[in-house]
Order: sequence, then C-alpha cells, then structure tokens
Amino acid sequence: MKKPRILLIYLVMAALLLIMTEAPGSAGSDNLGMLSLDQLLDVDVVSVAKVPEKIRNTPAAIQVITQEDLRRSGVNSIPEALRLVPGMHVCQIDANKWAISSRGFTSRFSNKMLVMIDGRTVYTPLFSGVFWDVQDMMLADIDRIEVIRGPGGSLWGTNAVNGIINIISKDSADTQGSLINMEGGSQNKNCVAGRYGGWLNDRTSYRVYGKYFDQDDFKPSNFGTSHEIAIPDKAADDYHNTRAGFRLDRNQDRNNKMTLQGDIYQGSSGTSGVHPHLLSPNLFVEVENEDVSGGNLMGRWQHIFSQNSDMMVQGYYDHTKREQEYLHETRDTLDFDFQHRFTILTHHELLWGLGYRYSKDDIKTYDLSHGFYNYRFAPDNQGNNLYTGFIQDRFHFAGDRGELTLGTKIEHNEYTGIEWQPSIRFLWKFNERNSFWAAVSRSVRTPSRLEHDGIINTKPIKQPFNPFGMPLVPRLITDGNLNSEKLLSYEVGYKSRPLDNLYIDFTVFYNRYRDLAAGFTSGTAFLETEASIPYLVIPTKIGNEFNAETFGIELSGSWSITDWWRLSTGLSWFGNNFLDENGYTDPRSEFQENSESKHQLSLVSYMDLPGQLELNCMFFCVDDLASINVDAYTRFDINLAWHANDTLTMILGGRNLFDPHHPEYDSISAGIYSSQIPRTVYAKVSWEF
Repeated sequence: MKKPRILLIYLVMAALLLIMTEAPGSAGSDNLGMLSLDQLLDVDVVSVAKVPEKIRNTPAAIQVITQEDLRRSGVNSIPEALRLVPGMHVCQIDANKWAISSRGFTSRFSNKMLVMIDGRTVYTPLFSGVFWDVQDMMLADIDRIEVIRGPGGSLWGTNAVNGIINIISKDSADTQGSLINMEGGSQNKNCVAGRYGGWLNDRTSYRVYGKYFDQDDFKPSNFGTSHEIAIPDKAADDYHNTRAGFRLDRNQDRNNKMTLQGDIYQGSSGTSGVHPHLLSPNLFVEVENEDVSGGNLMGRWQHIFSQNSDMMVQGYYDHTKREQEYLHETRDTLDFDFQHRFTILTHHELLWGLGYRYSKDDIKTYDLSHGFYNYRFAPDNQGNNLYTGFIQDRFHFAGDRGELTLGTKIEHNEYTGIEWQPSIRFLWKFNERNSFWAAVSRSVRTPSRLEHDGIINTKPIKQPFNPFGMPLVPRLITDGNLNSEKLLSYEVGYKSRPLDNLYIDFTVFYNRYRDLAAGFTSGTAFLETEASIPYLVIPTKIGNEFNAETFGIELSGSWSITDWWRLSTGLSWFGNNFLDENGYTDPRSEFQENSESKHQLSLVSYMDLPGQLELNCMFFCVDDLASINVDAYTRFDINLAWHANDTLTMILGGRNLFDPHHPEYDSISAGIYSSQIPRTVYAKVSWEF
C-alpha cells in the first residue's frame, strides 16, 4: 500500500469540502439531480431472490452499479465498472483480457462467477468462465449492474459459487429518441455508439443501437525474464469490435408484458500467446489475432395473476465463434426457463421454476510446432443437456421484522449427474435503519469441457533436469470421472443507516471448498514421435485433489455530504489457505496462495458544481499479488463533465493518472503475455436529441 497517496487523496477531499461549504447555495440552482441516499437504498434488485426487493432489505452482500455510476465514473467497459464494487478482484491483463472474481480464485479463466446479461448466461462451458472481450453493451442502455459477492446456486445453479454479476438493461420505453456517444483518448481508444428509440404503437416501444470501438495495443510487461522467455517488442493486444442490436417491449395490458431483444457482433482481439515448445527455453511468444463473432436472440413473457402471484417464461438462443491460432470453437446454446411465484398462508411466498439448456460445440485444434499441440479435445464436438429445477420459500414473521428463506436448486448434467445446492438465509430488521442477516449455502461448479475432455501439454522440463536426454512434457489428462467442486459458505452481515445521509454495509464470510480440480503425477513416462522432435510424456491426471478455505471482511459505505456531493468507499480484507499441500497443476490458471489482493481500498467522489459541471473522482488502492510477483498499485481516475444544455454533454478525463503504466496481473502461466496498464487521457461527447 502506498499510504502517502491515500493520505493525499483524503486531504484533497477535505480541502474541497471546506472550500465548497464556504459557498452555500453555489450549486443550488444548478444542481444536476444527483441520486439521493433514499433513492439508492430504494433500488429494486432481483438477483438475490429472483423477485424485486429493496437493496437495504436483502440478506446478501449485494452492490448495485447504477446508471449514474456508469455515467459519472467515466468507465468505457463493463469490467472497468466492476472496480466500483468493494471486494471484487478486478485485474486487467492486457488491452482486451481481464481476470475478475470475488472472494478468491481470480484468473484469466475464473470459473466461479456466474455472469448474466438480461437473464442470459454468458459463461462458456469450454472452461466455465467468461470471455470478457466480447461482453459489451452500449453503457447508456444499462439500467444497473447487480453484483452479489457470495454464492447463489440455490436459485441460479452451477457456477454461481463465489458470486453473481447480473447486467440489466433499460426498458425500451425509457430510451426514446436519439443518442450519439463518441470517445477518443491518448491510447487510441476510439469508440462511437448510437441508439434510436421509438414507438410502434401506444403499447409497443423499441430501440436499435450500433457500436464500434478500436483499441491500440499496450506496452508489454517485464514478466518475461522471470519465466525465462524474451519480452516481446509490443504486446500486440490491440482489438476492435462492431456490434448492433435491438430491444422490443410490449405491454399487452396491465398484467402481461413481452420482451424481444437480440445482438450481433464481430471483431478481433489481439494476443501475445505464450506456448510450450520442445526446444529451450521451452516457452515461446506468438502474436495472434483471435477472430470473434456471435449473436443472440431472447424472448420473455411476464404475466401477473394477482398482487401475490405472477410467472415468467424466457427463452434464448446464443451463437458464438472464436478462432485462435491453435484452437477454433463454435458454440450454439438453446435455453428455456420458467418460474412461478405465489403466496400461501399470508406469510409464505413460494417461488419455483424449471429450466432446460442444450449447448453444442465444435472444437478444432492445431499444432503449434510441427505436430506438437497445446490442447486437444476428445471428442472434438459434443452436445450437452442440462435439466434444472428450484424451489424457494420466504417466510415473514414477527410483524415482517424477520425473514427466513429456504431453497434449493436441483440439476442434472451429463458430467456428474444430479447436483443439489441448498441454502438458508435469515434477515432481522431491528428497525428501519438497522438490519442483520446470515446465510449458509452449498454451491457446486461442474467440470468444464476442457477439464472433462481436454488433453493439455504444459511447459517441457528443461534439459539440465531431464535425465532422459530428450524433451520431457507433463501432459494433463482426464479419465472423464472428474467430480464437481463443492463450496460450503457461511456469511453474516450488518446494514446500518446511523445518520440520514450515511449508509454502512458490513460483511464477514468463511468459505470451505472441497474437491477442487487439479492435476497430480501418475503413470509411467512414454515416448511420443508425432512431432518433429521425439519427446517423453509424463501423464498427469486431472482429479479432485485438494481442498481450500477462504475468509474475509468487506466494508462499504455511502455518505451524502450535501445534495450535490456524495462519497462512497469500500474496504476489503481477504485470506486463503490450502488444506492439503500435495502439489498440483491447475489446468486453467495455476491458482496459488497469495495470488489475490489481501487488501483493497476504494474511494469515489461525485460532485455537482455550479455552471452545470460535474467533478467525479475515483481512487483505488490494491495490495500486491505476492505469488505472481505483481506489486501493489494505486489508481486515480478523474473527469470533469459539462452539461452544455439539455442535449449535449462534454467530458474530459484521465484514468490511472498516478503511474505512466503498471501491470495488474501475470498471466503467462495461463498462456497470455500480460501488458502494462497505461495512463490515459480521454474526451467524450454525448448528444441526445
């Protein structure tokens, strides 16, 4: 931690407070309508219970990134916005790749966070994670991003182990007229986005949008020497993407609403890929362009039977294609969900649902060097069925001061069969300002396609340690009998509003993981001659070989100093332990102790100034990642926005201003040469008419 910088930030904020409070009313007539604390706490969220409830009455560690946060913070991507959530581990690897998770296991292939966009799951069964470079939207069309730190498998199913990110877009009725956004910056991040919304008739609204961005490459990190490979001349991580989409909302009557929406995209993501090689130094860097494309179409029908009963039916089709130098994947997914809510005996609210998902892939792999492969899959195409059902009972007692929620999700998948994920949540409201909650949850992560059917060659052992006189290659293999990873989680939290203008949210958690997937050496080395150079293979079986525990404290607060100035802060402490130290090789990310930031601090300031100006500042302090040699860093973002009139807004800002550049993650072990995240100065123009 760089404490002088932290002190400097607080001193600057204090000085601004003194200056502004000496001029009362200076922003009064020009107030830009900042959300009040009452409005923030009355936001309805759906990710905890699948039905709307006030954020201050939820028995979970949940944070909402509002549209105001997206606009004021100056972020230009969804991963950047997630930095605003206390306790989230957000690491940018290069210009287009991220390592994102909560409560541990953060990597390029993080596989314990469920990510959804308007109810559509966007994780890939290839490795049970998210390709963040293609998860993009027109940010002005996002209503909010709900982020749950902690498990949610009892409602949302497998992969909702460490948290849930639920991105919810606006109703098309709320995006009428035209909007054009343009951004350019010192790192050649050029973005143009446009949207138009209208009405087909008095019941049916629509919007269409298009977006294009082009990002130049960053500077490569200096991790190469520690991995005994040469540092590339450039990171070669430039990328661009073009996307378009639509949304149609129809209110048939007061009890029926229908939504139809879809998106298509196409682009290219640059990568400095790190691959094993049979010759010393046994790793080489190759510049690659990953061609990405896809599209989706989703329909939803919501019907209200009465004030105490409603149902929802949703279905979507999703197509993705990703072509890398050594691996091409095409995937088609079809998903249907049904849920029904009703009340019995006055105090019991029952929610139940059924679901079905079919996902089919076609994977082609290519050799890296004259017959030597990094990945292979057997079979190379496969279709999987997933059947799901859930039930939840929320019981209110003691005059609605208490709430007890019991529920479970039951799934059947083709890898591990039947899985169940029960939870119990308790909420007690001492009064309107103070509440306590606790939860015990069981969640699972099912094996990915890579773990179940992959054959992975890792870095060959160097000659000085090789008694056989030829390359010695550890190979990760599976016998198809991998079990699910299991989590038992304990959480307690306290939410308090000690003052009218101050809100505090405090959470403590302890997680116990069993049967985590890893590899261990087994079997006898054998000779393989299909490459240009013969080599010996060490069979390394992937199994459920170790257990772990994580624990931590998360604290966040929001202080509305005046109606034109609000401060938000977050502080988290995280720890982990392996419960057996047998040695292992993780086929995705080589997760290790101390590869997470133990301490994180954030401070966000929003100000409405005279003359239709906004001043917005974001400060982040992130502890080091000791096991992968990433130093602690501080980040300071600032922007000044001028609302020239009701339709035109101009913004000038800077990101990461404390450092010319710094690395946030070392992902060489996961096959990617990391970049240094640069200082950026940018300008934005938004025209709404």
